[in-house]
Amino acid sequence: METGYKNVSLLFVVIFGIVVLGFFKTYFGLFPAFSNVTLIQHIHGLMFTTWFLLLVIQPLLIRYGKYKAHRIIGRFTYVLVPCIIISIHFIAREAYLNAVAAHVPKHDIIAGLYFPTYQIFDFFILYLLAIINKNSTPYHMRYMIATSLAIAGAGLRRVFTHVMGLSGAEPVLFAFLIPDLLLIGLIVYDKIKGNNSRAYNIALIILVISHYSYYFIPDSALWQSVAGYFVRFF
Repeated sequence: METGYKNVSLLFVVIFGIVVLGFFKTYFGLFPAFSNVTLIQHIHGLMFTTWFLLLVIQPLLIRYGKYKAHRIIGRFTYVLVPCIIISIHFIAREAYLNAVAAHVPKHDIIAGLYFPTYQIFDFFILYLLAIINKNSTPYHMRYMIATSLAIAGAGLRRVFTHVMGLSGAEPVLFAFLIPDLLLIGLIVYDKIKGNNSRAYNIALIILVISHYSYYFIPDSALWQSVAGYFVRFF
């Protein structure tokens, strides 16, 4: 493992801490009663907790030469990741049905589905790139780091809303900016250290496109039509 990344597990701990803080009011802080928490929310929370646990463990296994254990756990993600994606789908479905029951305007409901859609896309693409590059440790590691930043936005948005009391457009904007700025910082770090930052560059392009498309795609006629068609299956 590259010297500058020997403590990368700490980064994953911090990101998971942010996610826990963001969802503390609506999920983690409800322990042990978990009042009004549905089964799919429990499954979703378990899937992502497992994912972050693996992100913390895997670099430690590499650092201490436990390569066989690292490969075995890596194969487990072939099952875990599809389960995570399915759980996001059902969380989106649940949110959609709740919004319909609350008589939220259909246009707003369809627009809101952009969040889980881009998160599924970004997370899966970055994970797929990590697996494709599993025999190239520098690329594999960087894409795995990027997967954590791709899903950190959901927690960040709730931190700014539930913890810091912000509202309106600000929580969304900050939840986009922070992962993007972290990736830019990692790119700069690699440049300074003389490392190949190509994986971070690709990840940044993916996140930037997804993040800032939010400001024009959800309200577009195309999105409303396509997403509106698919929610019929909800």
